[in-house]
Amino acid sequence: MEKFHGFENWLKANDYVSWRSYLSFMHAIEKELGVKDFDQINSGSVLQQLLIKLQNARSFAARTKSDRDNILSGFRTYILYKAETKNTLSKSN
Repeated sequence: MEKFHGFENWLKANDYVSWRSYLSFMHAIEKELGVKDFDQINSGSVLQQLLIKLQNARSFAARTKSDRDNILSGFRTYILYKAETKNTLSKSN
């Protein structure tokens, strides 16, 4: 099963035409950060810290500006997804 299947469904439900690109960004982020079970992290503050860590990584800085901007946009969208799904879960309990 795809690790980011929930994110994929959320992207499609919210009419993200380039949902495949967002999934590829997530795989690049996961590889870059090397965080075990990255897809299981639900804390917004932890994800924000990882976003900062990614921005400061040398290998990330070596990418083109366009590539960095796209990946960061994907990460921010993923954080939004996590926040929305977390709110949905807490409202249903």
